[in-house]
Parts: sequence; structure tokens; C-alpha cells
Amino acid sequence: MATLSKASSLTILTKYDRLRWLVAILGSKMNAAWWECSFMDETGIKFLANSFPRSAAGAAFQATTEAAQRVHDAALGRIGSYHLFRLPLTIEDRLLEVRELNGDLPTKNEALAELASIADSAVNAPDGPVQIGIEKKILTETALRELAAHYYSAFSKGTRCYPYFSAEA
Repeated sequence: MATLSKASSLTILTKYDRLRWLVAILGSKMNAAWWECSFMDETGIKFLANSFPRSAAGAAFQATTEAAQRVHDAALGRIGSYHLFRLPLTIEDRLLEVRELNGDLPTKNEALAELASIADSAVNAPDGPVQIGIEKKILTETALRELAAHYYSAFSKGTRCYPYFSAEA
């Protein structure tokens, strides 16, 4: 894995966490319906607030992330690849440390616009799995933008694209 300074590492991790938040919203049942989970809207969070009064947004995000992980794993397999919802364990642990759920729930159009701004360029994402890099490049701005561009393309076209990084041999 690439070595980064602590400050730049925190910045990229925060961006990855935000990208997960946006894709979790856009892939949810009420939007693109990539996964059967409808917690990432006002109704879902209000429902979870009964059981998790101080952490409803976090519970919604966690449940949706797990649903997204299962869908991505089914499309890609678990061995030899990493994706937005299942990164190497060291990165996953560090993501938990930077999590800043502010509970904002952008509309579909707002989430797409933010995804486009992260992507910073357009791609024509294929339907299905597509390798966009290798494990040691995951914590780079280029990898983050590439993920965002593929998800933006897929959500805009109404297709399902699963960008992934191959594990190093």
C-alpha cells in the first residue's frame, strides 16, 4: 500500500468515507435499487431512531454499507479484489477513525452532482465489474476520482457498474 503522510492520508480517507455515503444513498432502494435497503432516507433514519436515538444516521449507513458490500461481493467475488465497500482491513480500520456522519441526506440530484464533482472527469462505465487499479494505489486521489467517475456514469445511465482494485500478487 502506498505510504502517505498522516495529513494527506486523513484527507483521502475522509473523501472515501464521503464517497461511500453518496454511493450508499444513490444505490439504495428508493434511488437506483442496487441493494434492498431503504434506510438512507428520512423515513429510514426516523425508523432507526427508535432503536438508535443517538446514532440513527450511523446505523443507517452501517446497514446500507453491509447491503452494498454483499451486492458488490456477489458481482466480484471476495478473493483477489477490493471495492468501495470492502477495502483492505487496514484501510477499513482507519476509515472508522475518520467517520464524520453529519446526517445530511442529499437528494438524488444533489448526490449525483457531488459525485460528479469528486469524479472531476467523465467515463463511460461498463455494465458489471471493471478493474480500475491495484491494491497499492487505493489511497490515491486518482483512484478516488476513478471510483466516483464510474459510479457517476452508472447511476446516470441506469446501469450497474462495480469498479474494483485487484489484490497484488
